[in-house]
Amino acid sequence: MGAKILIVDDDAVTAEATADALKDVGYEVHRANNGPDRLKLADGLGPDLIILDVMMPDMDGYEVCRRLRQNPNTARLPIIMLTAQTSLEDKIKGLEVGTDDAADSSGFGNGV
Repeated sequence: MGAKILIVDDDAVTAEATADALKDVGYEVHRANNGPDRLKLADGLGPDLIILDVMMPDMDGYEVCRRLRQNPNTARLPIIMLTAQTSLEDKIKGLEVGTDDAADSSGFGNGV
């Protein structure tokens, strides 16, 4: 099996589509959709990459990213924000909180 990727997204359709695409090319995919699960799974799973949504209830992706960067176990994990928010300001905010790239959900490869 390939690298472990954790998808953090409360939208089941988006998470499932992303997971299916990644599984089809050989990645081991895990999903988390609620606040406590997001941080616990990232810490315990030891993924090789986290794909993180921004707009989620109770804890948005920016806060999840901040907390992941504060935890020594997850501070160096690569994080990509995949979001419906397409403004340059939103992508910059994601980079400022510690993501490694920001892409809008209209397609991969649209990062800054």
